[in-house]
Amino acid sequence: MAGVALVLALVIRHAHIKSRWSSTGPLAPLGSEVPTISAPGEVAPSTNTHQGKPRKENNQLKSRFVALSIMVAAIFGSLAAKLWSIQVLNYSTYSAQSESNRLATLKTVAARGRIFDAEGIVLVDNKTVATAMADADVADDRNVCMRLSTLLGIPYTVIRQRIQDSSSGAQARRKVASDLKDRDVAFIVEHPDSFPGITIEETANRVYPYGALAGAVLGYTGTVTDYQLENKAEGMDYSSGDEIGQSGVELAYNSVLFGAQGERVVVTDADGLVHEVVSETKPTQGNDVYLSISARVQGLAEQRLQELIAPNNIIGEGTGTSGAIVAMEVDTGRIVCMASFPSFDPSTFVGGISQEAWDRYNDTEHYNPLLNRCISGMYPAASTFKSAVALAGLEYGMCSTSTDFNCTGEWTGFGEDYPQMCWQTEGHGHINLRDGIVLSCDVVFYEIAKNFYYSSASVGETALQDYVRKFGYGSLTGIELQGEAAGVVPTPEWKAETWKNAPEEGQWQAGDMSNMSIGQGNVLVTPLQTAVAYASYATGKKVTPTLLKQVRNSNGEVVVESTPKVEELQDVPQANLDFLREALHGVALEDGNVPNLFARYGIDGACKTGTGEWADHDGYSWFATYAPFDQPKYVVSTVIVEGGFGAGVAGPIAVEVLDACLKFGEGTLDISVPVTKEIDGSVEYQGTGAGRME
Repeated sequence: MAGVALVLALVIRHAHIKSRWSSTGPLAPLGSEVPTISAPGEVAPSTNTHQGKPRKENNQLKSRFVALSIMVAAIFGSLAAKLWSIQVLNYSTYSAQSESNRLATLKTVAARGRIFDAEGIVLVDNKTVATAMADADVADDRNVCMRLSTLLGIPYTVIRQRIQDSSSGAQARRKVASDLKDRDVAFIVEHPDSFPGITIEETANRVYPYGALAGAVLGYTGTVTDYQLENKAEGMDYSSGDEIGQSGVELAYNSVLFGAQGERVVVTDADGLVHEVVSETKPTQGNDVYLSISARVQGLAEQRLQELIAPNNIIGEGTGTSGAIVAMEVDTGRIVCMASFPSFDPSTFVGGISQEAWDRYNDTEHYNPLLNRCISGMYPAASTFKSAVALAGLEYGMCSTSTDFNCTGEWTGFGEDYPQMCWQTEGHGHINLRDGIVLSCDVVFYEIAKNFYYSSASVGETALQDYVRKFGYGSLTGIELQGEAAGVVPTPEWKAETWKNAPEEGQWQAGDMSNMSIGQGNVLVTPLQTAVAYASYATGKKVTPTLLKQVRNSNGEVVVESTPKVEELQDVPQANLDFLREALHGVALEDGNVPNLFARYGIDGACKTGTGEWADHDGYSWFATYAPFDQPKYVVSTVIVEGGFGAGVAGPIAVEVLDACLKFGEGTLDISVPVTKEIDGSVEYQGTGAGRME
């Protein structure tokens, strides 16, 4: 274009010059004179003023035309070279780019893999439903949108918004509505002229056959977030608009459950409209996950929690306000039961959760059903913590199996001005360490804490804390679920950091040690940590808990098998473990009404009770147990928030679940799997405020 403009400019200039010369008449020969007529009858004298000038101007014009010709030739030469490069040298590259601009590749969503329990009972399934899909340009067709609105009973504006949603791709078909009625499907199929651009496809929705059963464990799915798109796992090809796991097992094993997406290659025009489907690859469903959980044991545990806490489907009308139960194989770490109450129904999230339901799920008035209390709930460990403290005392010589302790109900080991009480205010009298564990005497453990406190110069300021950490307290257990809490084993450093804005409150005191020794003060643990600790006492080994049994592909072939992660306890003498086990056995045989719990099911087990203090509340009811005593197979950890007395509230449920685990392992558990409904009613809890009772 620049060359053409230059040519035009030179031509115009040439025309101007030519007209200027022609105005003086024909050019005379060189050297001749041109007479000038000045007036009629007069002949002007010859001046020859233009002699030689016409030839000079003509030469200049020729040189300009030569330069112009060279320039034009250079321009067209460059164009020819560029055309040669495009048409010949880079033909393959530009041809491929042209083809890619003409073709578009669209993803077709694959159904997620299913989730089963250890016995093959399906916990999460897929339901194939009829879904109305629309081409992108249907949003501009008011008549079609109005017909869909009338037929499906969905507001016109909603129909149009759904079709305008381009989050799944500019050319991708848009989901209008799913799980259509048969009559609606038939009407659309039978009247294609009335619904141009509308097709009926089969898609898979998540289905939960047992309602809210294990909801906190299974988790839920939802539309992928921007953060997840930016931080997607290696090998994952999900895109905007896809449904992926957002919590629980659905999130932990998303890469396994997420299927291989299909592809549709289509021909599009400049406006992005689809004119032809070139090829199509069907999606492949994701792999199936088989959990170690028993749906039967899980259902029993959740039923008992509901009967205790919400007997009329209303939290606050029973005993306690929430609770958790963990049952685990002691030698493999495989979880058999992980019950958190209250729970939620994951089906609420299918197709998108309403704001009302989301607010209710995150409302403290409804006791946060989305919280998996087994891994995220942190509670004072109470007397269940005394087992680890006893082993630490034996290891460092702060006590022995024959040490005599005198419990009068009140202890003043740190001075008369700082008395601390035993839960049995009338005292236990003279007892040894074993009886201190069996009777859960606080004074015994106050004495152990005092010895650690005054021996800090020789054994270290955090010797007690470091030792109890061997059993998993104060750290993550390693379970695959996200959201696990590490708990707290308080140290001087921890307290100073926690109270850094109030240094006077951050001073480590002697009372911090004595409170910690009975699982109070700032000690916080999760039910899963307690299960791992008691499995360690039972076996002398520390396991990493897991929910996975195996993964199978669509052909039913096992592609992944769970491998237990087990390690030996370090620096825990066998003699000390044997002593502790015998003492825990003594709790099951000698402590109040506890023996009746085990006798009811004919179980020879070991256990420890606990009641965590909560000012003006009924406290935390704890019960940790394993069985059989001589060859431990299962451990159960139970906590009831505001439940009160551990043996009387948490104990009966824990032992019944333990019995179910033993029968499950033997293959004799014969109970059905209940369909569980979420609890959405609550009233103000009227506790007794009894405080600690052990």
